[in-house]
Parts: sequence; C-alpha cells; structure tokens
Amino acid sequence: MKKLLTLLVMVTMIFAASSTALAADEVNLTFAIWDTNQAPGMQAIIDAYTAKNPNVKIDLNPIPWSEYWTKLEASAMGGVMPDIFWMHAAHVVKYITAGKMLDLTPLDYDFSVYPEGVTNLYMYEGVHYAIPKDYDTIALAYNKEIFDAAGVEYPNDTWDWAKLREVAIQLTDAENGVYGFLAPNDTQQGYWSLIYQNEGYIVKDGVSGFNLPETQEAIQFWVDLLKVDKVSPSVESFVDTDAHKQFQAGKAAMTFVGSWMMSSYTNNEMINDKFDLAVLPMNKVRATIYNGISYAGAYNTEYPDVVLDFLAFAGSEEGNILQAKAKAAIPAYRGTEHYFTDNFPNYNISCFVDMIDYGVQSPFTHNKSYWETREPEMMTYIYSGEKTVEEACMWMHEIITEIEGR
Repeated sequence: MKKLLTLLVMVTMIFAASSTALAADEVNLTFAIWDTNQAPGMQAIIDAYTAKNPNVKIDLNPIPWSEYWTKLEASAMGGVMPDIFWMHAAHVVKYITAGKMLDLTPLDYDFSVYPEGVTNLYMYEGVHYAIPKDYDTIALAYNKEIFDAAGVEYPNDTWDWAKLREVAIQLTDAENGVYGFLAPNDTQQGYWSLIYQNEGYIVKDGVSGFNLPETQEAIQFWVDLLKVDKVSPSVESFVDTDAHKQFQAGKAAMTFVGSWMMSSYTNNEMINDKFDLAVLPMNKVRATIYNGISYAGAYNTEYPDVVLDFLAFAGSEEGNILQAKAKAAIPAYRGTEHYFTDNFPNYNISCFVDMIDYGVQSPFTHNKSYWETREPEMMTYIYSGEKTVEEACMWMHEIITEIEGR
C-alpha cells in the first residue's frame, strides 16, 4: 500500500511538472487587423494581456482593408491563418461554414454585455464564433470655418433633408474647389442611412427592398446632390482622393462619417480644430446605420486555449476600456462608451452614442458576401447615366432575389 501511494505521488508530480512546463512554454501568436488607426488600441490590449501572461507573445499585423480579405482568404485556404483576427459581418458566414473559425462554446462566455444586434451577427446555428469588439454609427461632420465664413449656423438635430440640401447649395463654391457636401459611391457612410430614414430598406429577412419606391427615392436624393444640385464633386474625384481626405483637406463643408474615423480626423492637423459633428439630418424618421466588428480565432491555431483566453480578455471590460482610451472605436461592452468619448472633449463625439437609440443594424444576410459587391456597380450605372435609379435598383433587386432565393 505504501509503495502504491508513493507511486501515485510520483505520477502526480510528473503530470504537475509537465503541466507547469506546458504553461511556461513560449507561445507565439499572430493578430491581424485592417485599421492602422486602431493599432495603438489593439497593442494596448496585447501589452496588458502579455504582462499577465509573460510566456505569450502576440505580433500585431495591420493589413490595409483593400488587401485584408484577399490575404485572409488565401491564408485560410493554405491553412496558415493568423491565430487571432478581426472579423466583419459581411464575411463571417463564409468563414464559419468553411470551418475556418474557432468555436467559442468552450468559453461559456457572457454575451449579454454587448448590443444584441452585433452579437447576433457572429452567431451561426446557435453557436458563437466571435466576440464583439465595438459598434459604430454614422454622423454628419461639418467644417466650422466654411460655415463661419458664410455666416451660416451649424447643423443641429432639427435638420432634415431639405435643410441639408439648402445649406449644401449655399456653401458650394465650385470655382474655388469647395463643395457643400460629399456624395461618393458609398453605402455605410453614404446613402444607406437615407434609405432607412425614408422607411425603405436594403434587405429584410432575406428579402430585397430595392424594388420599393421609398428605397429608390432615397437613392435618387443622394445622386441628385451630385448630379442635379452639384453640391458634390464628381464621383470620379473620389477614386484618387476619397471623401474623408477631401473633407480633411478643407474641400467640403459637410460629409457623412463613421465613428471609427475619429482618430484619423482628430489627428489630422489640417482639420482637427476646424470640424465638429451633428446627428444625421432626418426625413420621415430618424435613422443611422450601426454595425460592429469582432475578435475571432483560427480553427487550426496551435494554441486554442490561449487564443480563447485572449479573446475573452480583449472582449472584457478591461479590454474595452483599453481600446477606448486609445481612441480605437466605441467599445462594445455596455457602460464603457464614455472612455471613448472622453478622449474628445472639444467635439460632439457623444452624438455617435446618442444615435444608437434609433440605429438600424447594417443590412445583413448569410449570403451578403455574394451580392454586396454589386451595389457599387449599381450606383456606377446611375452616376454614369447608363441606368435610371429605378432601372438600376430593379437590377439590384433581381440579383439579391436570385441569390437569396426569396
């Protein structure tokens, strides 16, 4: 009996030693993101986590949006995905159904602290595959110098489409290269919010809304700002210099902007002390598109337990406060939003948070990745005059209907 007990103690010690050695082994992970403006926030989370777990090393890899999805897909096909990566709702189902994302069930995680609409984007058949990182809304940015020079009052929450158009016309000085508003071929930071303000929709329960007059009227208003009212530069001008760069260079009085752009705006010396924000002008109802990205893990990571542990930390209250203080984005964790808005005492940044009360979840279906790239093509038809708004919208309606089968 004594020998048996001695043997058991020795076996226990061996296993304990093995476990300790495993825990002490160096773990090297990679973390891919697409926004360099948010890199400091992600690095702050990494630094806090690795300080608590000194055996873990995490290399942050910012990849431009224009390359991110091509590289992620190539790495997924090659079986060498980054251990941790940002995921977007437009692409998530493709990666889940291909078996490329880590199932978060082992975490037994509390998702109730996040906006339900964002959480649901990263679920499939009742399973969570990502942890919400942030949420965003769209606001109206305006150049105070241009308004002041013209003696025009700043935008406020009484503005509607008619007022936006009126002031945009008033502030346009095309001869000197200054426009009243920027109306690029853009969805989330463009005409989407107008569609929902006019009580139309992109998709609802998998059914296209492009055949609705309400949807078409909103798109017509957006296009008319450029083609009829001429308060916006040509759509071609946005190819070389996007709307944000044009606004930051002082070339426009107003533009729609997403909350994730605030680090870029406030760090740019050409515009940082010249702009402010207001809620979006309304029409039949108030609405702003909101969305949120998430943290995910690779299906074949060598260290699934460590990856899951890091995802939980990144999504924790502490992790959300860290990214918020670094001006990354509005944190998804309920109650931590002010850590983001507190960074910008000289701006009406809180309007982004205020608008979530009437925010509309970014249009989504499980097949979105198959039809979303056709929307810019639809708008190109309209801008070029090849199709009318109604013709182009019906073309888009047929595409979505065929893909969704509804």
